Amino acid sequence: MYRNKRLKIQREDKIYNIKSTDKKTLEHWYYLMTLGRQLDNKAPNYLKQALGWSYHAPYAGHDGIQLAIGQVFDKEQDHMFPYYRDMLTTISAGLSAEEIILNGLSKKDDVASGGRHMSNHFAKPEWNIHNVSSCTGNHTLHAVGVARAIKYYGGDGVAISSQGESSTSEGYVYEAINGASNEKLPVIFVFQDNEYGISVPKADQTANPYAATNFEGFKNLEIIYCNGKDVFNSMNAMTLAKKYVKEKGHPVIV
Repeated sequence: MYRNKRLKIQREDKIYNIKSTDKKTLEHWYYLMTLGRQLDNKAPNYLKQALGWSYHAPYAGHDGIQLAIGQVFDKEQDHMFPYYRDMLTTISAGLSAEEIILNGLSKKDDVASGGRHMSNHFAKPEWNIHNVSSCTGNHTLHAVGVARAIKYYGGDGVAISSQGESSTSEGYVYEAINGASNEKLPVIFVFQDNEYGISVPKADQTANPYAATNFEGFKNLEIIYCNGKDVFNSMNAMTLAKKYVKEKGHPVIV
């Protein structure tokens, strides 16, 4: 049986650390992470005040990987498919606090859907940050479809699909990753593994300790493991993933 190699972050790929990252960049990251946490904490209060935000999934603990996804995203040529917990991801990609709140309160000026979608569906179509289905894992297929178009039309961008680890049990996800590896498509799949699904712990979803391990038999697919709480480790992982996809043309799971 074919068994792919885990793509390790080598010494030369460790671009970001507390000493080498310039102060201006660190201050910007701190601002984004602080803003994100303030909004994440504020969201449930809108519901308690009967103002809206009827659905909210906090992202606390996902700070490192979500900041990294947004930082490597290029709105001019990449396409992002975030999931319901990706508040900081979209803030890091450029969404403002006002745009996040308008989404949460389902206002007509919401850039995601004009207030027609449920809260925590973060998007900005004009920036290629796409609105996704409420069915967990479904947008993995959408990302692969866009990646196929990028390859077909000779684009320079990549598609990024972000999701929780339990959604990888969905058939959509296997179909998407199988197609991406078979066709060698420019897509990054990010599994944000907090060990809990919406209703059950990860142990009830898969026998493997990591959801990504389920895909180690797929050819033309590399896997990078990182600590999603560590912003530097996450930045190095996402930077390496995007570099690999653009140079090799193969999909990567982070």
